[in-house]
Amino acid sequence: MAATPAIVEKGEEEEHPLQTGWSLWYDKKMPKKIDVGTYQSNLQKIATFSTVEDFWRHYIYVKRPSQLSRDVNLYLFRDQSNCAPMWEAFPQGGCWILKIKKKANVLGKMWQDLVFAAIGEAFEQLDVVGIAVAIRSKEDMLSVWNADNSDDSTRFAIGEKLKEILMLDSNTLVEYKFHANSIRDMSTFRNAKPYVFAAATPATANEARIGSQVY
Repeated sequence: MAATPAIVEKGEEEEHPLQTGWSLWYDKKMPKKIDVGTYQSNLQKIATFSTVEDFWRHYIYVKRPSQLSRDVNLYLFRDQSNCAPMWEAFPQGGCWILKIKKKANVLGKMWQDLVFAAIGEAFEQLDVVGIAVAIRSKEDMLSVWNADNSDDSTRFAIGEKLKEILMLDSNTLVEYKFHANSIRDMSTFRNAKPYVFAAATPATANEARIGSQVY
């Protein structure tokens, strides 16, 4: 189960601050070849919050994935300087990707679990800068963005947490793509590297590890 938002209690009448502020953004899929300025102008920030209570004030009005039009992207990113849902903001980073078939009817629950996990710091990594849901014609995508890939262990720890939060089984295929590659081919999802969750070894009996890359 995804963690509920972490809070720091200061008093019964005070609001409960999140570890960092967060912003909700949305945009619509654009033609493949556009410049950064055009992409930025298409991005719309729709809400910013920094407490549990303020999150709920906004979240109750945000459309759920089933209510979003095709080719719409919804993002939840930390409210920090230069922290926007753009590859160029995190050129050393990348994102984990989970593709979900339309008929599965699980996207709404998964997205909500991911939202709660992000603002509740369930990933246990400040390197996680945002999450996104992308609505497409044949399948939808969830993604978890991280800022810096200088430490592979951090990147794979985020992938492991994604498995735990969404309760993915060992047959689930996940993908990862470096933003540097996205900048080159102008796609968040195309040509991402697929991975499967490897079975635990005796030395890691109660754990699952992201293992063999699938070619």
